[in-house]
Amino acid sequence: MADLQTLFDLADPRIRGIWDEKKTQLSTRLEYCMLGLKDIDAEILNPQFENFTGLGIANATGEKEPYNREDLVAGVNTTITPTKFTKAIDITEEMLRFNLWPKINNLVGGVANALNARINTDAAKIHYLGFGTTFSSLGNGEALYATHTLKDGSTQANNGTLTLSYDNLKTTIQAMDRFRDDKNIQLLPCSSLRLIVAREKKERAEEILRSIGNPDSANRVNNVFNNGKGFIDLVVSNWIPVTTYSTYWFVIDMERADQMAKMVWGWRPKFDDDKVITNGTKVYTGSVHFKPGFQAWQWAYGQAATT
Repeated sequence: MADLQTLFDLADPRIRGIWDEKKTQLSTRLEYCMLGLKDIDAEILNPQFENFTGLGIANATGEKEPYNREDLVAGVNTTITPTKFTKAIDITEEMLRFNLWPKINNLVGGVANALNARINTDAAKIHYLGFGTTFSSLGNGEALYATHTLKDGSTQANNGTLTLSYDNLKTTIQAMDRFRDDKNIQLLPCSSLRLIVAREKKERAEEILRSIGNPDSANRVNNVFNNGKGFIDLVVSNWIPVTTYSTYWFVIDMERADQMAKMVWGWRPKFDDDKVITNGTKVYTGSVHFKPGFQAWQWAYGQAATT
């Protein structure tokens, strides 16, 4: 009969193989990329992200006159600090000597599922908790979905309480196309729009986007969201809670999000062990180090609807 250390040495590659398989399978169900968050690997513990204003609209310049020059103005400096999340399991001598591999398989799979669930949950919080600052905020203390103060003192809002409907979706998209930068210069129109809803609003969202005609009109006029150009798609965020938040909905522009929304990684889900066998038991640990965040707000519009 193999001694205990040899037994664990022989089992370790198989245990890690289970982790690799489970991690690969479950990672295909991670939702954060669909919510507009771009991967960023943190090179320091507290990475900072800073927005700069544009240069404004070009000025008319006569022959032999100097070209118009203008300095960038620093925007909001936002720190997105990753947080470590962990889950530990015990693999015992009895599990190995009596070939309880189904149990080991479930334990290791549970670690992978727990870490991925945390990633999905926190990614969804960026949106449904985005009307406050308890989870995340800009460096100036503003929530993602709020009335924002621009550098010139003017304000612009990207939040509301409108119920998800055909006309309200049109109004929200129109407002996004009028978003301005900190120099009060209008941004380029949105070109890669995405509607995000909780599971409870999936069918309603599909009616609005996919019906042949306007689902809210008896006249059944042409549906502007179903015109063959495919300029807006739908994502169901399964990690928005059913209580309170299931009626919320969000519109994001993926091109703007690519510059403004971040998923900052200290490290992605990994699997370790403590190398020590105590009382016939070896501890395996799973961990992930990450934080979703944003450095600007113009990529999204949130509606905290109650119905």
